[in-house]
Amino acid sequence: MKLLKSVTFWLFFVIPMALGTTYYSKYASDQYEATAHFTIEKSSGFQSDPLGALTGLSGNVSSTRDALIIKDFIESREVIEQTKNDFDIKKLYARNDKDWLSRLEENASIEDILEYWKTKVSIEFDTTSGIAHLSVFAFEPEDAMLVINSVLKVSQKLVNNLSEKSRQDSLKFARRELKKAEKKLIAVRSKVKQFRDKEQVLSPVKDIEAKFSLVAGLEADLARAEAELRSLRISLRDKAPKVKAARNKYESLKRQVQKEKARSFRGKGNNSKTIGALVARQETLLTEQDFAEKSYASTLLYMEQARIDAIQQHRYLTVIVKPLLPESAAIPDQPHDYIVLFLGCLLLWGIIGLIIASIRDHAGWV
Repeated sequence: MKLLKSVTFWLFFVIPMALGTTYYSKYASDQYEATAHFTIEKSSGFQSDPLGALTGLSGNVSSTRDALIIKDFIESREVIEQTKNDFDIKKLYARNDKDWLSRLEENASIEDILEYWKTKVSIEFDTTSGIAHLSVFAFEPEDAMLVINSVLKVSQKLVNNLSEKSRQDSLKFARRELKKAEKKLIAVRSKVKQFRDKEQVLSPVKDIEAKFSLVAGLEADLARAEAELRSLRISLRDKAPKVKAARNKYESLKRQVQKEKARSFRGKGNNSKTIGALVARQETLLTEQDFAEKSYASTLLYMEQARIDAIQQHRYLTVIVKPLLPESAAIPDQPHDYIVLFLGCLLLWGIIGLIIASIRDHAGWV
């Protein structure tokens, strides 16, 4: 049993520890880390977070959602495709002068590249502060800066396009509503014009005022003519020329007054309309026209706001901590890597020892 313990100790602790130490000290390629902190902000509007109010984790729901979308985007194949114009991932990471554990295989498939990419790019999101922490590893400091700046650029583009479809849909809807309001306004104005052409009056109210004023003037003249006729009859005979002239004047004014009063009724038979009915009809049409004009003006304002909204940038990827050129390698991290290696080998040896002991007890070994 002592021999078995010695073998397991050398096989699962000493040898892995020696191999790991040799790798980290002689073969592990230096990798540099570039970091950036950013947040997603909106130009206007705020959506409260009811859950955050209860839990104390306040924040903008929309910004949190956008940041999680960016996180998923950065870890996806899409970001690799969109950054091709800035750098070739195989040229940066599939390098023969780097150790085979760290480098990317030259003939790697896109699925292998994606898995490798996830090991070189890390993004964490703090729901409390709403800040995302982006880290990029590369074999050269300049490469790390190139990659992280390219990732931030394509992420900014995605943020700008997040609400593009909804804004365009709002603009299309506003244009349709504007056309409807315009057609309705044209139709109502046409009704008003047809009414005025048919009734041959611009304003029944003003027409009534003019007629009342005319009738009032004629009635005043009629009253004076009647008084003059009575005065003449007192001193002259009925056949006197002055009396006849005064009587003719009175009768003429009386007929004219009756004629003007009769004009208050228009049409024939059962279809006759009073001026009051015309006024009511025109008021209805004018009210309908006023409503259509206000609706058109409101829709026009909405369309203009939707147009401005469609061309305006609503979301911003604000870089709080800009990436800086790293000066020292982050990987391998001594002595951290050696401590992790030691603990890992120790854990492996312990697990193997427990397994062997369990088998020995089960089999009845001495």
